[in-house]
Amino acid sequence: MLVAIISLAAFAATVALTIRKVRTLDQDARSARRSTVLSVAFFAVLQLVVGLYAAMGGIANDVLSPLVLNAVLTGCAWLNLERDLVRERLLQIAGPAGRFAHPLIACVILLFLAGAGATLGLEIPSNHNLLWMYPLCLLLEWSLITAIMAGVFFISQRRHTPPAVVAVLMSILGIVEYFIITFKSMPIAPGDISALSTAMAVAGTGYSYILSPFCLYGMAFMAISVQLCRMAAMLRPQRDRGDRRALLINLMVGIACLVGVGAHVTLVDYYNTLSIQVYTWRPLESYYRQGFLPSFISGAQTIKPPVPEGYSVEDAKELISDYAGRYDAEQGATVERSQAAAQFEDEKPTVITIMNETFSDLSIYQNLHANYQGPQFFKSLSDTLQRGVLYVSAFGGGTCNTEFEYLTGNSMAFLGTGTYPYTIYDLTRTETLSQQFKDLGYDTTAIHPNHGTNWNRENVYNAFGFDNFLTIQDFQDAEKLRGMVTDAATYDKILQMLDENPNPQFIFDVTMQNHSGYDTGLIPTDKQVNYVIDGISDPEVNEYLALIEESDRALEDFVNQLRKIDRKVILVFFGDHQPFFPDDYNEAWFANEDAAIHNERLWQTDYIIWANYDVAGRDQESGVDDLSINYLGSVLMNLIGAPRPPSRCARRSLRSTPRVTKTRACVGIFPAWPPRRTSRRAARAPRRPRRARITPRCSTTSCSETERTSIPRCTSPPRTRPIPTWRPVPRRSSNPAIRRPDMRSSSPPAVRCSVYPRHLAGGFFYG
Repeated sequence: MLVAIISLAAFAATVALTIRKVRTLDQDARSARRSTVLSVAFFAVLQLVVGLYAAMGGIANDVLSPLVLNAVLTGCAWLNLERDLVRERLLQIAGPAGRFAHPLIACVILLFLAGAGATLGLEIPSNHNLLWMYPLCLLLEWSLITAIMAGVFFISQRRHTPPAVVAVLMSILGIVEYFIITFKSMPIAPGDISALSTAMAVAGTGYSYILSPFCLYGMAFMAISVQLCRMAAMLRPQRDRGDRRALLINLMVGIACLVGVGAHVTLVDYYNTLSIQVYTWRPLESYYRQGFLPSFISGAQTIKPPVPEGYSVEDAKELISDYAGRYDAEQGATVERSQAAAQFEDEKPTVITIMNETFSDLSIYQNLHANYQGPQFFKSLSDTLQRGVLYVSAFGGGTCNTEFEYLTGNSMAFLGTGTYPYTIYDLTRTETLSQQFKDLGYDTTAIHPNHGTNWNRENVYNAFGFDNFLTIQDFQDAEKLRGMVTDAATYDKILQMLDENPNPQFIFDVTMQNHSGYDTGLIPTDKQVNYVIDGISDPEVNEYLALIEESDRALEDFVNQLRKIDRKVILVFFGDHQPFFPDDYNEAWFANEDAAIHNERLWQTDYIIWANYDVAGRDQESGVDDLSINYLGSVLMNLIGAPRPPSRCARRSLRSTPRVTKTRACVGIFPAWPPRRTSRRAARAPRRPRRARITPRCSTTSCSETERTSIPRCTSPPRTRPIPTWRPVPRRSSNPAIRRPDMRSSSPPAVRCSVYPRHLAGGFFYG
């Protein structure tokens, strides 16, 4: 409430100054100063909006930040009211007859300062320690923003409004970035632009849009930038309207600035030339160290994966055939596999996959210092075919990427950070699990009890071979929790489908119940939990944990129902990603541990594969196998004896054989994980990360001499170069086969053989 009082008092002061100034002007002067009044109105309205928003509880309580912001806004308003005096003083200094008789140079200096203000307005809301940024990256971002502002400034014939709009947009973008990081622990990525409809669909549910003090500081810098743009416009010379020479010069300078920005962004390789990269597993680290714009541009440039040197479709198919043949001759020829295959051919069991929204076991974080034991039924189910840790490519959000990896078997490691294949790529030729079951005579159904447009699923599922897609329209009367359709309601729908359709079915259920945010306060009293973590009862954490307990109960009821039905069913159950907040606990409670282990903890959930019948050749004793999500489909089909296309056989072979890169020199690369950052909620300054290293190793014991010398179709060994002093991470290898390993496998992390797809939508990815 203090912020509201300060802001509204400052608004009143600004209005009083304006009225007092207007009253001193005669009628002619009032008409001539309408533009000035409009400029003053901008700062006054901003004060009013901040005050009203604070009164509604939308701004964190603080004293210094509202004082700074309102002092700046009132000061800028006063400078506009005293426009004649300010312009006179500027001309005395930088006018044609001034002490520094270079008005154009002074104008450019003011634009550079305005660009600095806009840059700070963009960064400060989410990036609180600019001293931690790489100086050259900060300079690059400053230069880009300044060039854009200068371009529109000169194109508009040196008027202040266009560059001021750019500064305001940068500030808005900075605040949006702050909220995205708060809700997802992930920055804005290029792929988010194509997913705006999905974001808007969930934006109003369970999220608290509370501005931090740093957001107010960012607005203050934005206001300073706007005022500097206006001062730069004051140095505009008075010309005749017919002065075409000046008009053309301004246009040429403005166009040159904008074309230069466009050329730099499109022609300069940020990834390889500037060593600006976005870490796949720690993207916030990249944005904090390199700045928003450089990181965003680098991500946008790498949305389309580069084609490896020497790649050809024929060689890719040959590799697939080679590895598939190895699997058929070794793992595929076991007695257990033969028994399961014969049973599958006779029984054709229904396969149900539940990808449970944000389902994870947070007891891995030292039981949350609150004796939290995790989802008990899920952990205690003892008759599964297989279970284990599941390594995923999403954290805090990005559900579609987990389901993309599961359904296609492709690895997101080939596509980079902030990429959402569902919304970016043409997936009509992609091999999918659903299409494979459809080819086996199965009826295929996808379920998502929300809008079918989310993540473009209505189009993607059609391309993936699903016969039916059940959306929120099919759950109008379903039970809801926090306004979301419950897990139990989707399970009831599945049981209904099993009862009504005797044909073998493949059902893929993407639940919605546990979706963030977790600040709704709508959990019924009988379902609430209260875990006190280090003396603090966090309502968001408790709401999430209550939802997980409810999911666990629904799963138990569902499994018990499946045990009773008179048909054979396979159940695959896993979470798509963790919620956003464990990042804080990971940083606070697991300091000074190995970087790979530290990061691994955030990018994992759990899975089970369960059957309501005895699968031939398999012991249903809950054997443990930790794996990456892109392997789960292949593992499933192998366990139940389902026929598999060559691509899935190849994946199984790659996962089980010595994992090396097949190149001319047979080189394995072990990249260090990116350095950690401090928690976004931590008050202390972030630690400076250790320098990462790349260590090339030759795996001569794992490859035959023929393989090392006669296979030219794969990429050459990765090249390395000296690490710039201002970049603590190495240049990424040119080898696209590098992928995040199954970090808990018995063998050490190594590079796996890879082939590049002919077309991203219909190709083959091996991780």
